[in-house]
Amino acid sequence: MSDIFRNYDKNKNNTIELTYRDMLIHQKMELSILGISIINSKSYRYNIWDIINKLDEIVDDSDPDTDLPQIIHCYQTAESIRLNYLQPNMMIKNIEIKSLFTSQEWNDVPLQFKNLYNTTLDKLYSHIIYWDWFLLIGFIHDLGKVMLLPEFGNLPQYMVVGDTFPLGNKLDKNYVFYNKNYHANNPDLNLNIYMDNCGFDNVIFSWGHDEYLARTLHINKTYLPPEALYIIRYHSFYSWHTPANGVMGYKHLANYKDWYMLPLLKCFQKADLYSKTPNISDNSHIKSIYDDLIHKYIPQKMLRMSSCFFIS
Repeated sequence: MSDIFRNYDKNKNNTIELTYRDMLIHQKMELSILGISIINSKSYRYNIWDIINKLDEIVDDSDPDTDLPQIIHCYQTAESIRLNYLQPNMMIKNIEIKSLFTSQEWNDVPLQFKNLYNTTLDKLYSHIIYWDWFLLIGFIHDLGKVMLLPEFGNLPQYMVVGDTFPLGNKLDKNYVFYNKNYHANNPDLNLNIYMDNCGFDNVIFSWGHDEYLARTLHINKTYLPPEALYIIRYHSFYSWHTPANGVMGYKHLANYKDWYMLPLLKCFQKADLYSKTPNISDNSHIKSIYDDLIHKYIPQKMLRMSSCFFIS
């Protein structure tokens, strides 16, 4: 099934390649740092349902698998998590971690972490009892794409969507359109400034919806666990968690935390990717399903969110 999704070579929509081209040319450390500073400064309070409903206006130009509004994609992702990973009591299913990896990916995992993964999801993350938050982040993981809309910055697609990557580090060869060499003249993708095993949390990533939402949820002091914010921040980091060539990129930057969290990213990736279908379900009942979860994890169902007006 993997050859059905994320197939950029056979995709005829030139908009996708142009989005990645602009991303690799224009994403710079200074813009990411500025975006972070904006989130940490001025913001406005919104009812989270007002933000969720805005996803109905958004289509992701970088996605070769779907052209449906993002609200449909988010619902499909959440329901895939419910079906594939959660028991009716919201405890995680007994799933062998090794089964989340392709054979080629598994061969690329260092022995230390193969030993760590020689168990099941429920045992590796035994400190987590109830996983209803996992369902919720499936539903809200792409809220950061509102930066495409006029009231949240009207940013170009290349600053919001697509696969994320570290800045200040040479672009990995497994990245989308690497062979087109669009990154050749971007200085922030042609040097290495980080110490080995520094950890992704200490790396500046390309600016996009992942970084925006993870940091927004953090400053809002939600009741979501750290695992939830980690998944949101790195769910588009495909070069690491789901490399097209089976060889994980940026391993030299990963620390123990990143390896420990990797199975969660693998689970989420499968729900995020393989839930994309052209069938539009009746979403009139969506609010009744997720409202209680939002109330549990998002205080007063309100979020302070920033408008990223920083690109001319």
